[in-house]
This record gives sequence, C-alpha cells and structure tokens, in this order.
Amino acid sequence: MKNRTLTLNEIVSKVKKILDEIILENTQSLLHGNYLPRPNYRYDKFYINHVDGSYSMSLQSLIHYILIEEGIYKQILNENQFARCMKVTKEEPEAIYYPEDDSVEDLEVQDLLDVIYYKSIAHTGKKLIAMDLNVSHYFKDYLNDFDYLRPVK
Repeated sequence: MKNRTLTLNEIVSKVKKILDEIILENTQSLLHGNYLPRPNYRYDKFYINHVDGSYSMSLQSLIHYILIEEGIYKQILNENQFARCMKVTKEEPEAIYYPEDDSVEDLEVQDLLDVIYYKSIAHTGKKLIAMDLNVSHYFKDYLNDFDYLRPVK
C-alpha cells in the first residue's frame, strides 16, 4: 500500500464531514421522505438510504465518488490500483472500486476500504435516525455499536 499522508481516522472523519454537509444541505427534502440528494458528485443521483444490493445510486457509490473527487484514493492507492480504480469508474460509473488481487498490498487496501465504508455508512444511518427518520431498517447491518466503535488500525 502507498504511504498515506492521511491516517484512517482522518479519512473517515473527512468522509463523514462531507456526508454531514450533504445531509445538512438536504435536511428539508430528507424530512419529507426524499432520500435522493444531489450533492454534485459525479452523476449526482445517490439514494442516501440505499446500502444493500446494487451499488447503482447507493450510499456506497456516493462514498466512492467522495474518495475520488476529494483526492483520497490518490493518497491511499498505488499507481496500479489507482489506474484500475479510474478504469472501473470510467467503464462502469455506477460500480465502486475494490481491489481484486490477493496481494498483500491489495488486501491491506481492501481492509482499509471496508472500514471507511462501514464507518461512513454507520455514521450516516445514525445521523438520519437522530433526525427521527424511519431508516433504521436500511442500516440494520451497520448499527451494531460494537462494530461501529471498534478501534481503527
């Protein structure tokens, strides 16, 4: 894995801050049941409560584009991984990047991305639930406090 300039905690904090801004900017529509904010990332249509099934227009896809457009992938991926990420994004814009090899470097990135996605999704779910939105069933696999609070490597 590339030597990162950001720690895992800094990456997660940055992604969560951006998600918080998106939620804040879309509070009124969220309160009226519209979970499709348009946050000006790539194809600009993401269901913030879509966390299962296809990545198309999902919260994971939004996080993926945050990682691209905020330059985070460039800091955590090596040259080959970044090239594959950009290829996936170009050829399958509704997919997300995930390393495909069993090399130590790819496995480390897989672990890193798993934590980034998990913590960002859990944070979003908890934020929406705190707004009294009926979304807990969407985030049920991400609301286990033990997993959510586990230490970051």
